[in-house]
Amino acid sequence: MGKAQSNSGQAKWTFLVYMAGDNNLDGAALRDIAEMAKAGSTKDVHILVQLDRIEDQKTRRFRITPGGGFQKDCIETFSETNTGDPQILYSFCQWALENYPADRYALILWNHGSGWWEDAKSRAAGPAGRRPHRQLFHHAFPQAHRSICYDDTSGGDALDNRELRVVLAGICTLLGRKIDLLGMDACLMNMVEVAYQLRDSVSVIVGSEIEEPFDGWPYAEILTRLTSRPRQDAPTFARWIVKSYLASYKGKGEMVTQSALDVAMIGDVAAKIDALSGDLITSVSPASDLIAKVRRLSPCFYDDNYIDLLCFAKNLRKKAGTGLQAKVEALIAALKPGKGRLILSQGKIGPEVRGTGGLSIYFPGDRLNPAYRTLDFCTECRWIAFLERYLS
Repeated sequence: MGKAQSNSGQAKWTFLVYMAGDNNLDGAALRDIAEMAKAGSTKDVHILVQLDRIEDQKTRRFRITPGGGFQKDCIETFSETNTGDPQILYSFCQWALENYPADRYALILWNHGSGWWEDAKSRAAGPAGRRPHRQLFHHAFPQAHRSICYDDTSGGDALDNRELRVVLAGICTLLGRKIDLLGMDACLMNMVEVAYQLRDSVSVIVGSEIEEPFDGWPYAEILTRLTSRPRQDAPTFARWIVKSYLASYKGKGEMVTQSALDVAMIGDVAAKIDALSGDLITSVSPASDLIAKVRRLSPCFYDDNYIDLLCFAKNLRKKAGTGLQAKVEALIAALKPGKGRLILSQGKIGPEVRGTGGLSIYFPGDRLNPAYRTLDFCTECRWIAFLERYLS
């Protein structure tokens, strides 16, 4: 096992990629590392990777150099690790902070994702993989799954909502402040519930509200920009990630979404959802057919369990009576993208996601996953009470 070399100066950014490749994304991991090497680390930007592979059951750490990559840049090699173990992620970040200090930090969680979803006895659920083709809104669930960073050789373990919140809080303690940018190079992660769960640990989140194509993020473009402009702050960098992600799929026949969230504003949006939920609860019995129609008109993802929040609100505005209008308008205004708002920037490609706003929320059509009640969002917002009333 090699030993990392401490950097004598302090960089502007350290860009950490936690690659859970102990699954069917092993080959994609190597391709993405090759993309990162097209930019490579500089004195101002450290590009660090920890990769757990299914191919040889080993875990490696890298500092990616210009023109380097998997064969040239390995610093340490370990035996098999479990990417679903919070301690493994924590140790990677601790190593990076000790050896490669910087003014700002980006942590990218690279793998399959399923939004907030966790196992529940009421239904079998499986990881929403990056899609190899244009399948989007409906798919069969395989085996049990939870949240993000699945490890097939560790019993399918993954980081669930509580584990992700706790480990990111621990990393914040190491930093003495919030993580500047959390990137989700995974499916379905830009949800109200996920952002609310991580509100105390992260300043900016970048990710997709739908399933990602198999190629994921365009790392060469993203990191070339960062290394050429290392003094940019997290919101500026986040907006660039959104822009370059969308550009990388333009004209390729894919359906994609990408958005950057200012997590400090999630409380304001949650309050607007709570206020609207209160009115929906009182009107749900006579308005059940109306709400069902509004839901059907709005883009749904993940076997119709998640719904685009902005589209739902706009369709509700069109169909609902005057009693709901003020609360709906307040929520729509809070979802308008721009500086100082929850949605810093967002974009989409494809007719099925036309009009989407970059943020989804849980809205099942038939039954409630009992695991939903354990989320922070559900303890402080009446959305779950509305769902329970509606689904009953």
